[in-house]
Amino acid sequence: MRFVYTAPRYHTNQHFPVKALLEAGHEVSFLTLTQGQSEEYAALRPTVLGYSTMYDTLCRLLGKCIGKDLVGIAEGGGIRAGGIPPVLRFWRAMRRLRPSVVIVRNPQRSAYGLLSVLIAKLIGARLIFYTQELHNRRFRGWKRLVYSFTLWATGAEWMTPVLGSPDQPEPASGRLHYVPFVMEPQTGPQEKRWFMEGAINILAIGKYQPRKNHRLLLEVAARLSNRYPIRVTIIGECSTVDHRRELENLKRRSERLGLKDKTDFKRNLSFSEMQEQYAKHDIFVLASRDEPAAFSPLEAMAHSLPVVCSDANGTKCYIRPGENGFVFRSDDRNDLESCLDNMARERKNFVEMGHRSYQLVVSEHAPARYVESLLDLINQRY
Repeated sequence: MRFVYTAPRYHTNQHFPVKALLEAGHEVSFLTLTQGQSEEYAALRPTVLGYSTMYDTLCRLLGKCIGKDLVGIAEGGGIRAGGIPPVLRFWRAMRRLRPSVVIVRNPQRSAYGLLSVLIAKLIGARLIFYTQELHNRRFRGWKRLVYSFTLWATGAEWMTPVLGSPDQPEPASGRLHYVPFVMEPQTGPQEKRWFMEGAINILAIGKYQPRKNHRLLLEVAARLSNRYPIRVTIIGECSTVDHRRELENLKRRSERLGLKDKTDFKRNLSFSEMQEQYAKHDIFVLASRDEPAAFSPLEAMAHSLPVVCSDANGTKCYIRPGENGFVFRSDDRNDLESCLDNMARERKNFVEMGHRSYQLVVSEHAPARYVESLLDLINQRY
């Protein structure tokens, strides 16, 4: 089959699905508005469409009116993620690629998504919507009508990597399918080196933004450092003025908390460099709030790391509390401290939970499962 994905940017969480499709003999193309700085392009390099001249002009004019550089906003974020590509170039690319299936990111939230749906219908391709909505949820009222009508009118199927609440076992729609993120296993339990330099090495990854809640992790690490030998590594994208400001704030806070010599801040690492960092640490912590569906916990699990994340992370469903990590209440430093303290009391907890993380990647997040799920989804509809 010939697959075309359309999305604002090519996120690294698409690397392993794309690679698996290619290895299974399918043709895959990715059409994006922008190109990020830290994505992995070993399997596929996306075609960057850019923005239409009219859209760029409107951004510049609006930016002058409100005193912001909208054109310079971080790639794939804010108003730029909802941008419009050069329509004629987009149309020609789709006609040239002649896809069997078009997978559209967030079709209901952006002009690019809506345009992707329209062109896919015009060229007769099958449609799949890809969002990070909760699978287990209940739509009510007007929202249910909108989604039902959209799926009926387009003939699309819909997939999400976010399972949602176990208290709501039914999917939001019969056309909504849970297809989790996938990743190849990386560092097996037998290969892993634990507690390097005698410390419990904590890893956190996320852009240098307040919502990533790196500050909360530093505060908890400071408390724990009074009882255990702790080292913290924070890795994040740092490509804007706001990112740099947040990084400097974090460095100052680390010094005030007495963590200056126990904290390492890194920025803008490549995919391969990130994998090396996972392998060197003992636990991964994602403290962020308002996190639709983080891929980093699965990356950590593939390196045999236990994972702790907040209940604001959509992919918390990849964690089995007490088996391969914990889920804490968002913004609750006491709850996060309790989770980490429970593990740190016995170092074997890290090893056992890390082993379980690796097992879950092998059994539930193998790339071949993505291909199988996607083809099943297509065949049952078409």
